[in-house]
Amino acid sequence: MKKVLAAMLVLLFVLSPVSSYAAASFALDLSAQEVLRGDEITLSGTASNDVVVKIVRPNDTVFYLDVIEPANGIFSATITIPDTEDFAPYGVYKTVASSGSATLNKSFNVVDKLGGGGTTPGNGNGTVTPPTDTGTIPADAGSTSGSVIQPDKAKDGTYIFGGDTLTSAIEQALDSVTIELPVSTGTSGNALEFPAQALKTLMDKDLDLIVISDNGTVRFLAGAIAAPSESGQSTNIRIVLNTVLTDDAKNAINGTLQSNTDYASTGVVISVVIQVHSGNNVSEVHNLDKPAVVNLKLTKEQEQLIDSDLAGVYYVNGKQLEYVGGTVSNGTLTFQANHFSYYTILEYNKTFADLNGHWAEKPVKSLTAKHILNGVDKQHYAPSRNITRAEFTTMIMRSIEWTGNADVQAGTNPFKDVPAGRYYTDAVAQAASLGIVSGYEGAFRPNDKITREEAVVALVRAAKYFELSSPGKGAPAFADAKDISAWATAAVDEAWSKGLIEGDGKQFNPKKSVTRAEVAVMINRLLPVGSV
Repeated sequence: MKKVLAAMLVLLFVLSPVSSYAAASFALDLSAQEVLRGDEITLSGTASNDVVVKIVRPNDTVFYLDVIEPANGIFSATITIPDTEDFAPYGVYKTVASSGSATLNKSFNVVDKLGGGGTTPGNGNGTVTPPTDTGTIPADAGSTSGSVIQPDKAKDGTYIFGGDTLTSAIEQALDSVTIELPVSTGTSGNALEFPAQALKTLMDKDLDLIVISDNGTVRFLAGAIAAPSESGQSTNIRIVLNTVLTDDAKNAINGTLQSNTDYASTGVVISVVIQVHSGNNVSEVHNLDKPAVVNLKLTKEQEQLIDSDLAGVYYVNGKQLEYVGGTVSNGTLTFQANHFSYYTILEYNKTFADLNGHWAEKPVKSLTAKHILNGVDKQHYAPSRNITRAEFTTMIMRSIEWTGNADVQAGTNPFKDVPAGRYYTDAVAQAASLGIVSGYEGAFRPNDKITREEAVVALVRAAKYFELSSPGKGAPAFADAKDISAWATAAVDEAWSKGLIEGDGKQFNPKKSVTRAEVAVMINRLLPVGSV
């Protein structure tokens, strides 16, 4: 429980407004710079708020995580170093403490002999000082094949490449430089480290950085990670890609789900940690200046266990869930990330009391899981209620935004009866700028009930942003075809041929209002089968 609280507080501290008092009264000290296995180390200091302490092993796994409550402005904790290599590998342990808006970094070494004469083996692979101890990565570290870099493995298990190697790859690059990590790095959590200057070089050349492990790929667009202001030889970037459901990840996810009981974990997780190392100072990069594209190869077992109608990718911050969508194609999950921590696939199985056994229950559940539809309250969907033009347009734009196939930034609002600040204002302006909706002599009539022919026209105009194939049904033979407005006739025929509307073909009822159940079925037919 403490680990969950710690994870939540860390994010709270990061997002809290700056407090000069907390920063001024916060200090951190370690009782030693070197410690033997089996011995103890004490961290202490002053703080006016609770202190979240995280200690990371040399292999970038979490060694210690706790929340310490100060007594009279003083905090202290004594930690015993395990006497086994599995729990206490030799090397540098990074200590990060947060209180209020302030964060402090310290480090200590676990060694086999005190006094500087000891060794710091890394992960059982030999005796080494990690690259960040010396700060400088050899310029010729790593090798290239075209624009692909195969990094060298340092003795501490970190994968590294240098500036000269990057230059060689850039000379062969078209739009990106790829770092190809060996198989199993995504499941073992090994770090990639390279000079921070590489970020500026890639941005200047307008080249993306692609990091590939055996089951995960992250594409950082040029300039996505801001280059540190001081990018000298001693400043490095460290990236750790991990697809294992670690205890930390499990605690963060489970802690979040305690207040979101309609969600269930699938166990699929990916975390990306980006750090700037400058000597003994370590800072983490959470927000990206441009979204990164993440691909995760699912196992057969994971594919079989995931219900695509209910599943989606979520950013987990320890307190709330942020839905980010995602698609699965040929066993590969793809989504975009604007910031990094834990991402996971969750199933959102929202049950509405008035939909049990209803013919629209499945599409409503699927669209609710994609956060395209909402209930009228927490317990009810109101499937038989007629829908307004504003509501319908909002749902259509959410579905288009979900695809990522269109720029849905709000344009100029062309309608005199769509005031600023309403829930539908941006959606209507966006739809109008994309040509999906139009008005009546400068008015949109947002509160009017939308008719079937109006809905079908907007649906067909929106269909170009979805990957639809015509089933070749031909033209419908509606008995009331003469009642369809001339401006809607072609759209009705196209919607029928693409399978967006169905029925016995006898009546279309063009002037009839559309219910919330009917619109769910219409929009659900736009989406590809098996999408998350």
